[in-house]
Amino acid sequence: MLTSRALGRAIAAFGLVAAMALPAAAQQKVRFAYLKSTTLIPFFFAIEKGYFKAEGIDLELIAVAGGPAVAAALAGGSADIGYAAPTPIAIAREQGQPYKFFIGLEREKHPDDLWGTMLASERSGVKKLADLKGKTIIMGPPGGLCELTVREWVSSAGLTWADIKPLYNPFPQMMAALEVGNADAACIIEPFTTAVQGNDKIKAVQLSKGYLVPPVATYSVDGVFAKEDWIAANPKIIEGIKKAALKAWNELAKEPKTVEKILTDEFRFPPTLISRLKLDFVAEVGIEAQSFAPIIERMKKHGMLKPDFDGAKLVHTGK
Repeated sequence: MLTSRALGRAIAAFGLVAAMALPAAAQQKVRFAYLKSTTLIPFFFAIEKGYFKAEGIDLELIAVAGGPAVAAALAGGSADIGYAAPTPIAIAREQGQPYKFFIGLEREKHPDDLWGTMLASERSGVKKLADLKGKTIIMGPPGGLCELTVREWVSSAGLTWADIKPLYNPFPQMMAALEVGNADAACIIEPFTTAVQGNDKIKAVQLSKGYLVPPVATYSVDGVFAKEDWIAANPKIIEGIKKAALKAWNELAKEPKTVEKILTDEFRFPPTLISRLKLDFVAEVGIEAQSFAPIIERMKKHGMLKPDFDGAKLVHTGK
């Protein structure tokens, strides 16, 4: 079921007005490094509909394997902006990269809106989190949000990082690893969560839901970021990206068939699987200094960031 929180308020705030596409010569190319996530379906849609071009933006999508690869693309100059969870970008900033998020996208709110999931295969014998001792857990790239999630949940079960065997692989490869037994469990995101849960060879057991162990406040789990100098030089482009994305969210809420087409074309998902997906197109692109605060604090707790890291510096609020 498609939902959209605060849609009217968000659209009014940005004053979305249909606009004629600007001439090709007036378009500014923006290279966008990303990893496939259902959060970005509105971006695919906005490109197809020409909403970015109407804002003078020629958005070029560059697919990479994970958040650290997105950060590397910006560091190397092959991309201008990137989509990622805050964890690898916070680590990169601590290491001297001047990255800031200027858009916040999906949020988690306990207990209603939870996206990160830990699953185990039936063959692993894992029935609960404590059973993960000695087991291999696949979790996306090093330093990613799923690494933090695994650290969180195994710790909540009284285990240490040394008690498990971490395995780092991209999300699209996780189902095969669980099928053949190369991994016993996984931290996984949509749309791959639904694919694994529907796989009869895996017979997945859900171990946890949510990126962070409660209690925890509402927090952003991903967004769009760039280097500080690019943000300072492109305020109109940033507003144009927000407007185009919000317009796409508005249209997608009315066009479930279009969502199905994007999932088929971009994610290669069969209709039977698409019908089971939980999708939540949140019509919000705002971001605040505290948007990532719960994640930053848990990263410090687990030694992924130094205690003095200032999470507020990871966010550009436009103020």
